[in-house]
Amino acid sequence: MSRLTQFMVALAALWVAAAGMPSRAQQQERPDAARRPADAAAVDRGRDTFRANCGFCHGIDARGAQGPDLARSLVVLNDDDGKDLGAFVKAGVAERGMPAFPNLTPDEARDLSAFLHGVVADARRQKPMDPKAIVVGDAKAGEMYFNGPGRCNTCHSATGDFKGVGAKYDPAMLQERMVNPRGRGGKAPPPPTTVKVTLPNGRTSSGTLVAITDFYVTLVDTTGARHTFPRDNDVPRVEVTDPLQAHLDMLLKYTDTNMHNLTAYLVTLK
Repeated sequence: MSRLTQFMVALAALWVAAAGMPSRAQQQERPDAARRPADAAAVDRGRDTFRANCGFCHGIDARGAQGPDLARSLVVLNDDDGKDLGAFVKAGVAERGMPAFPNLTPDEARDLSAFLHGVVADARRQKPMDPKAIVVGDAKAGEMYFNGPGRCNTCHSATGDFKGVGAKYDPAMLQERMVNPRGRGGKAPPPPTTVKVTLPNGRTSSGTLVAITDFYVTLVDTTGARHTFPRDNDVPRVEVTDPLQAHLDMLLKYTDTNMHNLTAYLVTLK
């Protein structure tokens, strides 16, 4: 199984809600010179902690999967020896799908910081990849897959919503949106996941899904009001509708060849 296929299988088996970092755009990044050199053992410990607890969302290399690329996170860039990062990770961001890790210790936070600052440094040393370099598939085969077993044409049309898509997005972004349909790249935000909650007395509440666990569900209704309902097994009844579910269902079915051929086809839709 190739690395790309392994990535897609892991992605399908885990969260579908993207986790995000707060912008903190008003802050300036802390200069690298102000940080102490990272201890190699701390980096190794931080990598192990990260992969065990965070890799399912941010990727095992912290460069993004369902969640964002942490090499670009201002929380990481502004962190001082794990203090800010530890506080953020312990609190979580429930409304963005990121769980809290209240048991994170100060030592673990420092190790995470050491690992993530190494990720930032590595990212800065990398040369930008030519987006066209990933176009290695067969466009004709991709068209057949689009209109055939891939069933892409049940929701999309080469002459409708996908007209000109190859000019709007570079090949890397086209491929990214296949495996990460709720990613933050692109010209428009992805459609939201909605939810309908039916209480035992028959009253219903519907809106945009904010967060859902085995114990509660939170939504925002059309007036902007936020509602949280406790859950006890199937009470109340919760119906979640994700307009991107077809993409998520395909993650276990795509092969590398499918992906490359689809990409090669989509870039032709100018």
